[in-house]
Amino acid sequence: MLALAGGCQAPAPTASPRPLVLGLDWGRAVGVEAPPNFQETLPPSFHQDHPILRFPGQAIFTDVTNRQGTLVAVGYVPPDFTPGSWTSSNALSWAYHQIDATAFTFPVAVTSGSDGGFVAVGRQVKDPVAWTSSDGGAWVLHEVPILGGTDAERMNAVVATSSGYVAGGSAGPEGFERHARFWTSPDGVAWQPVPDDEDAFADAEVTSMTTYQDGIAAVGVLGDAQHHTGAVAWTSTDGRTWTRMDEPAFDGGVVAAIIRAPFGGLLAVGTDLDRKAALAWLSPDGRHWTRVTAGDYGDQRHLWMTDVVAVGDSVIAVGTSQASQRPSATSWVSADGTHWDQAESLPVLGQVEFLAVTAGGPGAVALGRFGGPDSAVPTIMLTPGSGDLQAP
Repeated sequence: MLALAGGCQAPAPTASPRPLVLGLDWGRAVGVEAPPNFQETLPPSFHQDHPILRFPGQAIFTDVTNRQGTLVAVGYVPPDFTPGSWTSSNALSWAYHQIDATAFTFPVAVTSGSDGGFVAVGRQVKDPVAWTSSDGGAWVLHEVPILGGTDAERMNAVVATSSGYVAGGSAGPEGFERHARFWTSPDGVAWQPVPDDEDAFADAEVTSMTTYQDGIAAVGVLGDAQHHTGAVAWTSTDGRTWTRMDEPAFDGGVVAAIIRAPFGGLLAVGTDLDRKAALAWLSPDGRHWTRVTAGDYGDQRHLWMTDVVAVGDSVIAVGTSQASQRPSATSWVSADGTHWDQAESLPVLGQVEFLAVTAGGPGAVALGRFGGPDSAVPTIMLTPGSGDLQAP
């Protein structure tokens, strides 16, 4: 079932002030299965050691994809940070699946290929790992070779290509310096690290990737894990040789996601270094970029974009607004990447942070968490096509 902006269950369509707007109006999918953690499995003394973790069912989503109507989300489950997935065939009801019980294992990105299966990537403790699945529920773990020479390596992004998969991430100690890494795979099972390019990969971490024209485009951040200093982009024709673009448009920015835009070229979204403005970047070819401010509250509150998806001829970006301790999810819609409409502040979005978005159900599906910064209740929101439902 779907709870609309007023918090009630969806009624039959009736007369109302206006139809819901795709990408700007959201309802909550209430059939999200929670993982059995915290109070259900832990001893009474647990809360003395972990007072913030107050109730069961918490988890943190990281990414979501849609393969011919099958929706698959991945994330991790505290307190041990074990990997999990959620699947749905209708966007309303989501089943939880434990991927495995290994602590400090983080699936970060998921995609689907032409073979009909799913591939997820991330890290296990200090090593990059990948998973494959035919249905999004049962997963097989695959070790990923590394170049070595650093304390840790990790996968952050993955994209399906005509010849297999390409993943991107970084090497370097947790919380400190970063150096970009890339991997290629014909099937999501066997992976090969791309030889290091000291200049092209320096001081950077890959955050998102997409295919475009006859190649691949990737974006990332500069600086260490705690203090970003800017953003960067790369292009490649084969996933193994990469050309770096240090564009002036990326100065002072943090790029979170990139897609092929339905209106042509590439679109990336993110924020500025202080998370005060929601930013978008446009490129006709992945080499030359221009920056657009999609939203800016000045010093009144923080505002940032986390992901973007194409739905029909438009794009929907999702993110978060935060004036004080509690966040509030928000979204934007654009038909050209230059002009953006932002969602109104709705009660249903309060204390929610939007983390990822994909097309489906029949508009878009956004993953979030409710209750931050103290809690992380897995939350899934839907935005229907205009006129499909009526606003309460």
